Amino acid sequence: MDELIIGLFAFLGGCLRYGIDFGIPNVQGLPVATLLINILGSFLLALLNTTWTVNEHIPARLSLGLGTGMIGAFTTFSSFSLEIVALLASGHYLLAGGYAILSLSTGLFGALLGFLLGKKLYPKGDIVHDDD
Repeated sequence: MDELIIGLFAFLGGCLRYGIDFGIPNVQGLPVATLLINILGSFLLALLNTTWTVNEHIPARLSLGLGTGMIGAFTTFSSFSLEIVALLASGHYLLAGGYAILSLSTGLFGALLGFLLGKKLYPKGDIVHDDD
């Protein structure tokens, strides 16, 4: 059953990714859509893992579907890697390096913001458990 849930949510995440990727063009060779998608995905996954996954009132399958399925399909390390290789192959070494550094640093920052927001929304001990 988990595989079906993951697959359904992955379909949604993949469609969302395609729509954003299709709608946002590269800017002077910089793959802006992938950058934005991965920052948003990093933020959302960190937020999800510090709020919903620790809240016993949220079904575990929903968290699994959203995290592994939707956000997993929405973000992509393979596109990021391929875009860097394409930039290197076309001789845009500085842009490739800048894109890699920008992607990693902003992805980490997005995850940090999601984590901090999640901790603010659900500080340790404030989550209501079914057995309380």
